[in-house]
Amino acid sequence: MTRKQTRHIPLSGGQDRLRQMILYVAQKNTTAAAFGRTKLNKILWRADFVSYADRGVPVTGREYQRLEHGPAPKEMLPLYREMKLAGFIDEETTDFGEGVREFRPIAKRDPDLSKFDVDDLRYVDDSINYYWEKTGRETSDDSHGAAWRSRHDGDLMPYESALLDDAKPTPAQISRLKSIIDEQGAISR
Repeated sequence: MTRKQTRHIPLSGGQDRLRQMILYVAQKNTTAAAFGRTKLNKILWRADFVSYADRGVPVTGREYQRLEHGPAPKEMLPLYREMKLAGFIDEETTDFGEGVREFRPIAKRDPDLSKFDVDDLRYVDDSINYYWEKTGRETSDDSHGAAWRSRHDGDLMPYESALLDDAKPTPAQISRLKSIIDEQGAISR
């Protein structure tokens, strides 16, 4: 039996959930020593995929793709441009030399968190804290785990790939994996 992979999970608020999380993450990172677009993408990816692995539902439900520097929401570039043009976000550029530049997103308005529950925000906050001390390069390197390595650049990353991890799975993740196996059946050859 072949199971269709879950790449997008329709949630209340649709694409606006991603828009509001971009604002939320940018606002929460105003004092971070390092915070750029790469780190923004990884924070969102980690929050969505850890949430899915633990409870079967992501925070934004948006599609993610593998990129050279790690996973990112598929629609991030056009949505980010739209948000800049609308004045929702701005960007500060810092040149660290040797070809390293940071493009720091700056929230110009407060996020609307009405579509998110306490658990959604906890997963995003946990992701922010996880990457807080890391540079963009360290964040990118950290995201190159089993889920990322199992794809090619441009490939969509199904939410089930959250269960592919180099780390020992948590009890919640083991429980989630067991429920997927029970629902879909195990394939043995």
